[in-house]
Amino acid sequence: MERNLSRKAMFVLSLGLLAALLAFVIPEARLHSFARVAILAGAAMSLNLLIGNAGLISIAQALLLGLGAYVIAVANVKFGVAFGTAAILAMAASIVTSSFVAAIALRARALFFALLTLAIAQVFYVLVARNYNLTGGDDGLVGITIPAWLDGEIAQYLLAVASTTIVSLALLLLIASPFGATLRAVRDNSDRVASLGGNPKLYEFSAFVVSGVLASFSGVALAVIDRAVEPGLISWTTGTELLVMVALGGRSTFLGPIAGAVILELARSTVQRYSMHADLVVGLIVIACAISMPEGIGAALAKFRPKFGRDAKAPLQTPEAGR
Repeated sequence: MERNLSRKAMFVLSLGLLAALLAFVIPEARLHSFARVAILAGAAMSLNLLIGNAGLISIAQALLLGLGAYVIAVANVKFGVAFGTAAILAMAASIVTSSFVAAIALRARALFFALLTLAIAQVFYVLVARNYNLTGGDDGLVGITIPAWLDGEIAQYLLAVASTTIVSLALLLLIASPFGATLRAVRDNSDRVASLGGNPKLYEFSAFVVSGVLASFSGVALAVIDRAVEPGLISWTTGTELLVMVALGGRSTFLGPIAGAVILELARSTVQRYSMHADLVVGLIVIACAISMPEGIGAALAKFRPKFGRDAKAPLQTPEAGR
């Protein structure tokens, strides 16, 4: 088990290194777009902890992603707090906010859980979009001051790749742990876990908080590369885009959400350079993938890597939820 886990960790690190080396191949003018893709991939990975392992479909992940960026922006731009201190505040705020959202949303199940997360996220969206004094309202906030060593497209791209690699490794260790195994047992049969003395709600609550903290961690990296925030970051449209990334890549494979994010966002950014119909093209791509690969791109690719797929099934794959 430990040997398999080490091998998978090395595989994730290798992918991260390969992605980092692309910084010296990709034109510098496009590095920002690729950095954003990397960060959204990390956010999609954190969301799949809930969808793939806990069977919980949350639309509030964009709220937690945006929270990390907004805390950085408000603390730095409005109050002059140093970036490092603001990042610590963002992580603390993510724990509090994730706990608050989980405490409310976990009172419902299945579709109503998703609707509650959507409603809570929209309440926060309205509060942010209407508060011009603190958050800049619809205009957002610009002018985030970042450390000098991050002042450059290559440095910011490497930060984005590093943040997603860290998120992936943290999730790898968590999913392969007894906590991850119990979380999947709760997903498949929560009554059975309760009868054995476990507390299903506590495991779901913990998973939601961990997922939220990791999403906010990606949000901190997003604040660095954008140096600005705007309300659309925490809107339901961003939340559903993260859901599409997970579904497109495949919730049943560990790295599937990264594949979904890369295909979705790179297709969008590439088409936008030549046409104003990027959303139409992206929609057609999603439809084609849904028809040809209903289990997601990751599951389809896993068929060509049978050995890795068999090894991954126990701690990493996430079969259909029994909810």
